[in-house]
Amino acid sequence: MQRLHLIEFEDLDAVPRAIRDGGTDLLDLAFTRMGFYAGAAPELASLLERAGTDTLVDLCSGGGGGTLALWRELAEPRPQLVLSDRNPNRAGMARVAAMADARVRYRQESVDAMGGGGELAGIRTMSGALHHFPPDAVRTLLTGIVARGAPLAFFDVAASPAMRRAPIVVLPLAMAVNMVVLTIASLLLVPLVRPLSLSRVLLTYVVPLIPLLVAWDGTVSALRAYTPDELLALAHGVPWAERYRFHAGVHGRALYLTGIPQ
Repeated sequence: MQRLHLIEFEDLDAVPRAIRDGGTDLLDLAFTRMGFYAGAAPELASLLERAGTDTLVDLCSGGGGGTLALWRELAEPRPQLVLSDRNPNRAGMARVAAMADARVRYRQESVDAMGGGGELAGIRTMSGALHHFPPDAVRTLLTGIVARGAPLAFFDVAASPAMRRAPIVVLPLAMAVNMVVLTIASLLLVPLVRPLSLSRVLLTYVVPLIPLLVAWDGTVSALRAYTPDELLALAHGVPWAERYRFHAGVHGRALYLTGIPQ
């Protein structure tokens, strides 16, 4: 079965912020508790050393959980971390403020990743968001970063080899099972998300829109996930790709793509 780019509710501007943020915050918590990106942290540490920079400019940060978890895995002294998103996450901003760490900030203005992350110097990072982009958009995203001459380090869920080998006829059953598991997990994990708000509780246990978003989007994410070879093919196809050295692979279930000017 090939990669399927089905609709995720998180991508729709019409979805209210409280529901979208509730879903992304929950997914961030789950990935952090699992230590999902810990195995890929050495890739980021190596790129920081080779790039000779002390700044990470994070794109599509959502609640910030993925890249914050990676940042905490880095040895001291840790780099500066600037989080950003097209739809800045209020809970993410609150968590960053509560850290009271001068090395980490969350940009309040909307930042479109397709613009290469703006004028700030530093490694462009992205955690758990690459699957939201179809192949043409990934090319555009990479083109914007390469045009700026910035190093990049993207991390995401890796495509499941078993899912890729599975016939398309098993898809409805696999999706249904996964959605049930994610719904139950959402109901159990929401009380652990901070800050805990009344709207989050109501949208989980009274009108369960957050668990439904997580169940659907989390399932579709697995179908949208890329393989290392797919990412490398996209990266090598962008303008000025010959000026970069790209590397992609998988640590556990975490996919990574790094790129640095030669």
